[in-house]
Amino acid sequence: MKTKPVILISILILSHGWLAAQQAERPLRFMIHAQPCMTWLHADETHLTAGPVRVGFDGGMRLDYSFDRFYAFSFGADWNLTGGSLLFQDTLFLDRITKFDTLAPQTRLTYHLQYVDIPFSVKFKTPQIGYTTLFTEVGLDPMINIRALIDAADNNISKEPFQQGVGPFNLGYHLGAGMIYSFGNGMGLQIQVIYKNTFLDVTKENDIRLPDNTRINQAGLSIGLIF
Repeated sequence: MKTKPVILISILILSHGWLAAQQAERPLRFMIHAQPCMTWLHADETHLTAGPVRVGFDGGMRLDYSFDRFYAFSFGADWNLTGGSLLFQDTLFLDRITKFDTLAPQTRLTYHLQYVDIPFSVKFKTPQIGYTTLFTEVGLDPMINIRALIDAADNNISKEPFQQGVGPFNLGYHLGAGMIYSFGNGMGLQIQVIYKNTFLDVTKENDIRLPDNTRINQAGLSIGLIF
């Protein structure tokens, strides 16, 4: 009669192994995520000074394709609310919608930007430890600008459309590290610290305005639900 417990335990062990294998064999995982972040602008020109860090938001969806036990491609689409401010040490020649303005030195221009990001990345994963998997990722972020507004408080400019002063397209890169906690039945929770920077100049210069190389920086905490 002692064989019955042994048989039962063996069945449970085999069933657990089969379920784990079924989950491991799923090559595609879908995730929705939200990422509160800190965002700021940086320009490598002496006539510009970066302004304070602002609060932004980045959220959307991801599709991970595991082509190996420890590696996966990740594709997605995000709605990215970002921006920052710049202090212009010299006279600012601003191409507004209604007119061409000359603003005094020490003008602070704040950009409120919205992008649709289409990130692509490679994930490097550790073996699962209990219910947890650690990972790092590196990727590229094509960015399409869908809205641009500016503020200049000293010049009575508030949330003025400024699409003509921002490039329609940008390209960024991101670095991330985090963990995935598996609930079972293919569901999980992903928590990730992520940093993003752009390669291309965010702003568009006119014939009079001094050239600059302004880039967006973001750092935040992404929380996602995996299906």
